[in-house]
Amino acid sequence: MPGLVFVQESLSCVVTPCPISGLHGVYVTFRLDSARLTDGKPYKPKVLMNTKLETSDLRWTSYPWEEVSGLDDEGNSVRTYQICTLDSPASYWLRTRWIPRRAATVLYIEIRFTMMECSSLNSRHCKETFNLYYYPSDSDDATNTHPAWMENPYTKVATVAADHLLRRGGERRSNVKTVRLGPLRQAGLYLAFHSHSACMALLSVRLYYRKCPPLRRAFASFPETVPHALVEPAQGVCVENAVTPAGEQARPPSMLCGEDGQWVGEPTSSCACRPGYEAAESELRCRGECVQTDRQTDRQTDRQTERDRQTD
Repeated sequence: MPGLVFVQESLSCVVTPCPISGLHGVYVTFRLDSARLTDGKPYKPKVLMNTKLETSDLRWTSYPWEEVSGLDDEGNSVRTYQICTLDSPASYWLRTRWIPRRAATVLYIEIRFTMMECSSLNSRHCKETFNLYYYPSDSDDATNTHPAWMENPYTKVATVAADHLLRRGGERRSNVKTVRLGPLRQAGLYLAFHSHSACMALLSVRLYYRKCPPLRRAFASFPETVPHALVEPAQGVCVENAVTPAGEQARPPSMLCGEDGQWVGEPTSSCACRPGYEAAESELRCRGECVQTDRQTDRQTDRQTERDRQTD
């Protein structure tokens, strides 16, 4: 059963005297302000680029693709790039602007595109694939001639083929491909698209990375975590009013964040509620209770006995 996730968490505490006469204690009431609980589903990915949301020119460097306004599958206006050079066996390149990778070392590239079927075109050079490349860089240093338009210095990511091909007068269907890229070390990168005698259009490109959301479980709290491998260890802390019991090894809570943005398994945690607090909300937090200890009870009894003697 998935755990609950706190998003935009704010915890406040109200301390009031214990209303039971003679008891030495307080009620500690916790309130979650503007907190939202989810069911442990993956966080929405962090998007670094999404051309579908652009309303003005993308201003990518083309050699020599054409930028036009088009319609996506929902009929929304989008900025697209297209190429159709069937009479030439030359290579044609298109490069994005420099994209900072931020906290990520593994990125995902979602490409939506259309491709013409070669059998419906009268061309011996026609291809039904294109190539995806990237060029890592610590700064925005590319020009119209640098890096050179070729494989090396660019690094090939994949050859992308269409599942749905367009025919003249036929149904218009687009393709969506998602490609993983990483690990990355430089501060950012350029994406490049290479067409060799294809007749196609890039409808949208989305670049993003995944992350595990903040999580509370087993009296431990784990921060938002970006995975840099198949699984990424995450270190947490005990929640408010929870501690590692005496005699236990003082290890901080730990858990694994999966590459897909989901927490893996259960946390390793020895956190437990402090004396005078009890578990609440399925071990998400420790709730203060009006608790009297044996020592408090003895003191209360002694005072009552003294009052009885004075009365007598």
